[in-house]
Amino acid sequence: MKMLHTKEKANSYFKICSKLIACCVTFIAILSTGIVSKGAIFFMISSMSNEWTQPSSGERVQDPDPYKHVVRFACWMWSLFFSFAIPELFGFLQSLHICVSRRGCWTRPRFVDFTIVFLFETAQAIGMALLLGSVFTGLSVLHGILITNCLYLVPALFNFLSRKPDEPKRAAKIATDAFAFFAQLSGCLHWTFIRDTTALLSNSYDFSFIQRQRMLDWTLPVSLILISIGWWENHVDKGAPVGFIKFLGRIKENMKETRPFTQIFVSLWKLLVFVGTMLILADVIFMTQEEHAFGATSDLFLLAIKNGFIQFGNSLTSVNWTSPFYVFIIQSTASFFFYCFGTFACKIGVQRSCFALPVVLITPSFICMWAVTQFDLLNLCHDCLSTNAQYFTNENYQRTVILLCLAFVWFLSQIWITLHIWKPAEISEQSETIDTKWYNSFVIDQSMNLSPHYHPSTAIDETGSAAKTVFAVVTMWHESTEEIQNILKSIFRMDKDQCKRRVASDYDQVIDPHLYRYETHIFYDDAFEWDSRDGVASRVVNHFVNDFIAMLHSMNCTSLDPPTISPTPYGGCITWILPGKTKMAVHLKDKTKIRTKKRWSQLMYIEYLIRHEMANCIDLSNVFLLSLDGDMDFRAKSVHILVDLMNAQRDVVIACNRSHPIGSAGAIVWYQMFEYAIGFWLLKPSEDLLGSILCAPGCFSLIRANVLLDEEIMTKLDALSEKAHHMIQRDQGEDRWLCTLLIKRGYRLAYSASSYAYTHCPETFEEFYNQRRRWVLSIMANTIDVFLNCRQIVKMNPNISWLYIVFQAVLLTLGLLCPGSIFLGLVNISAITFLLNPWISLASHSVLILIFIVTCFLAPTRVQLMVAKCLSALYGLILGIVGINSAVSISGYASVESYWSIHNVFFLSLVCCIFLMACLHLNEIHCLLAGPIYMLLTPSMSMLLFFYAIINMNVVSWGTRDSNSAGRATPPRTETLKKDVESYSNIGNNYKETADGAGTVPQISNENGQTFNTTHELSIDTTSYQSWEMEQDAEDAAVPSSSIPADQNPYKTRASLNWNLKTEVELSKQLPNVKCLSDEDNSYWNNLIAQKLFPVVDSNKEHKERISIDLIRLRNLSFTLFISINSLFVALLFGMQVNSDISILQGLNNTNSSSYDTLEFTKFNDDWVSQTNPMHIVLVVLAGLMIAIQFVALLISRTKNLIRLLSSVELKFFRKNLASADSANGVRLSNKVVLIRFNSAANRNEKNSASNHQTDLGQISTISQL
Repeated sequence: MKMLHTKEKANSYFKICSKLIACCVTFIAILSTGIVSKGAIFFMISSMSNEWTQPSSGERVQDPDPYKHVVRFACWMWSLFFSFAIPELFGFLQSLHICVSRRGCWTRPRFVDFTIVFLFETAQAIGMALLLGSVFTGLSVLHGILITNCLYLVPALFNFLSRKPDEPKRAAKIATDAFAFFAQLSGCLHWTFIRDTTALLSNSYDFSFIQRQRMLDWTLPVSLILISIGWWENHVDKGAPVGFIKFLGRIKENMKETRPFTQIFVSLWKLLVFVGTMLILADVIFMTQEEHAFGATSDLFLLAIKNGFIQFGNSLTSVNWTSPFYVFIIQSTASFFFYCFGTFACKIGVQRSCFALPVVLITPSFICMWAVTQFDLLNLCHDCLSTNAQYFTNENYQRTVILLCLAFVWFLSQIWITLHIWKPAEISEQSETIDTKWYNSFVIDQSMNLSPHYHPSTAIDETGSAAKTVFAVVTMWHESTEEIQNILKSIFRMDKDQCKRRVASDYDQVIDPHLYRYETHIFYDDAFEWDSRDGVASRVVNHFVNDFIAMLHSMNCTSLDPPTISPTPYGGCITWILPGKTKMAVHLKDKTKIRTKKRWSQLMYIEYLIRHEMANCIDLSNVFLLSLDGDMDFRAKSVHILVDLMNAQRDVVIACNRSHPIGSAGAIVWYQMFEYAIGFWLLKPSEDLLGSILCAPGCFSLIRANVLLDEEIMTKLDALSEKAHHMIQRDQGEDRWLCTLLIKRGYRLAYSASSYAYTHCPETFEEFYNQRRRWVLSIMANTIDVFLNCRQIVKMNPNISWLYIVFQAVLLTLGLLCPGSIFLGLVNISAITFLLNPWISLASHSVLILIFIVTCFLAPTRVQLMVAKCLSALYGLILGIVGINSAVSISGYASVESYWSIHNVFFLSLVCCIFLMACLHLNEIHCLLAGPIYMLLTPSMSMLLFFYAIINMNVVSWGTRDSNSAGRATPPRTETLKKDVESYSNIGNNYKETADGAGTVPQISNENGQTFNTTHELSIDTTSYQSWEMEQDAEDAAVPSSSIPADQNPYKTRASLNWNLKTEVELSKQLPNVKCLSDEDNSYWNNLIAQKLFPVVDSNKEHKERISIDLIRLRNLSFTLFISINSLFVALLFGMQVNSDISILQGLNNTNSSSYDTLEFTKFNDDWVSQTNPMHIVLVVLAGLMIAIQFVALLISRTKNLIRLLSSVELKFFRKNLASADSANGVRLSNKVVLIRFNSAANRNEKNSASNHQTDLGQISTISQL
């Protein structure tokens, strides 16, 4: 208990420290990036203003080329334009992505709404251009900084008009709103009061300067008013008393869904308006300049603008950080990080301290820094920020005091108008998807203050707070004892977690958002076998079920009550009540009564739990099925994360997590560790970001129950496989088949990397190949099905776009060409390493592949796998030698050009990308150790495995966890059955028959005289199942039809009763717990089996032959297409390589020596491989682009996970005691949650867990909740 307390405290302290560090970093980042962004903007404006005044100054005689100043002015103008364009382009791309890939998240606006928003945004773009092009260039830096506090005139007016009559303290708020409005109005009109003193500073003959000062009379108020119009959204309410404000409030509500569509047009339009206004302003002032400075024509202005753009691009090569391009980069980067950290602060719940406070401090901090530079304390920035050296002269002292007093009033009004940023706001992923309006890089702090993202939301999601129901459904077959132990530990963890939450809610009145109801249902496939002990033939459970029961009782030998045993129409059911008072039902399936295999178990639990058990449930959106494999090892937290994800995103119907493969140490397990890591690091996050994942693995997935009521999905899910491709698509991967049906019906599947679980993976080469044979074919079949129905899917599914379809098509294409690429790579590296002629290397590897293909067509599976293993070792040896040779070549023997070939650059970039991905998953960085094993096995797993899977397409067996027939009892023969009948008739103490109208109903009597009926539905008519039984399990010999006459089935009741017994002696011990199903349940199961789950009896030889022939035809067609595509691909690339280097070959042939010496041949091979051709470049660029897209998706996914972690930590250092406040209000919340202690033997064996992580079973603790 002390260890648990210590661990919990350490974990809590770690989270608190992490959040404190995040708060400090965020505060510093927002403040510093805001100052840098604002400083860079004023540096651009000051530089542009300095160039503007040069041609018209009194020193024009000393400057023989005033035109160059105009070009520099245009250069800085372009830097301002690109700074303005970056966030607009971001908004455009995000809106375009949403409109294309998330059609359910947006709607088209009404024409009136679109027009009003369009006009408002246009006004803001014009005002921003006037502010930068005319106002800031005519004012000092200090004046310009203070003016940025006067951008709230329209929001102040809307605040005043939006006050409701019943609002608390309405009079005081209205008075403050009026004060803020007049303060902002004074900022627009203050120039008329201080213009005269400014004019005295100009030279009397500087006519252009006087003209620009006069322009400020109208550009200053107009620009401030137009800019403030664009920030109207936060200050209107549809419940306002004024009609116009109410109308704007309705538009604001509609903008939540119409913004993506509107933003596509508005973003591009604002760019055109901004650059057009800037050019018009520059042209007007330039014409004034040229009239008084140099007599040039207006064509010179256009030429200056063009040359300014060229000079802006050329400044990229400059090493001076004050050049226009680098200042633009600094400003854009600082603004972008300001936006990111601001959003991050709001999402982790520290908006007041880490967003609002630093945003408010940006302007005062920048003024202090400017004052320091003006007093020559920092000479470095003196020339950059100072526009007037005599600003603090005695003549201007009075004007400065007035300006500072006004600025203080403006600052106070700004704080009042933007008071909403001090209120907690939660930015959910849904709102993040809809709101696509980004920041304004010129006034970054003001734009973030008034952004619609940061307005506090008062909406409460009541659906997400409802009670949840989780059914854990486990499909088991032939699991080992270690795997059984893992799944039982996980079940007991869930049982304990549910119990402690229920106890805390019922008895301590703790409000728990994760409170849920929990049940476990285990479906055991093929749980019975024939037993003929003592000459008596019967159907008994196999040793896998007995191992399960033994392991269960060894883990909880003193806590579990005896189970309830129920004979059922499908076999039998054993039900335990776990220590935490949750139910665990083990459904034992008899393959002579019901269909086996995982797909039909899936249909079985869907029909039983959702359509029968929860038939009366009103809201199935909060009922979930937790699909599990029989070897999973997980914790309750992983389930809660998926539940939270599905509550936050109501459109998600299936969510999966990160699966970690575990097993005995070996090359195959290490390979899968690295392979799983790459797949879950790259593919799943990118699919989730672009729309929807294609497959949620059945080993651990959470399914929303209401989606399983879709009749079209269920009709296809329970359909038999009548065609060859159905057997591959449906039977080889039931989880992917269900996901494909859901995607085609318009549902979304999600992935969460925060949740994780451990699963046992294949440990031998043969088992791995057979598993991946099914996976490869299922992936290809379902992906091709998606492509064939892409029009329907894009139309039906709002999360799937044509961009997503193209992404998946490129991935499939690269996957199909992967064997050819690896083959060509082996040819190339063999030619280089072993100094072979390229044609000889090609022929050698072609012979090896041909041998493997012929073996796969002609030899049995065992021989195929043996040949594949030998070739895998050979290819691994070749790659190992190549690695050693490459390491030696780095010492200087290879040419520099070969180092930087496109292949080496791509490989190096890929390695760096994988290393960065591992750094983003520090708890999984150990997977990198398996990287060399992955590289050595790549030819086997990415080339040979494809051939093996496609050639064996006609083999539809499962291939993994095959049971051994050794030691099993053979089915009874006719002579044995006669003895069984005699022995059965002599059992009179426990069995008796009673007349029941049309026939007899067998009954059971225990020692206490209690009787238990076994219904007639439990009878086993083996004559109707023997042909199906032979097909389902070739290793279990079927019962001949002549061995059991139809009218002579005396041991059929015995088969229904002995299914959970090892010996006949245990019968009396189990009988008191036998509980037959109710008539309703019996009727339900019989109807379900008769309609959808009746064992398939395929006695039609013609049908079987047709299916077999169709599978072979499909195999041949698929192989022909596959080998043709890869052969053409290899021939094309190899031919380009040979033709591109034919001159080198001819030059070497013309030497005096008749044969190449080592040095010359090595040079030839290096040159031959280093040659690139268009096909190479296209493939490398395409592959690099796909990796880049997936890497960016990974970054976004990891950022979201970090936000979820930090947002779950609450800092309460400066808050009053909530418990006392609640008690004062009469609300009783207990601060203790009692954990149930399990007397489990599993705690003593926990250190031997394959996942090597400690369990929390068997602990007693009290957790502080408040």
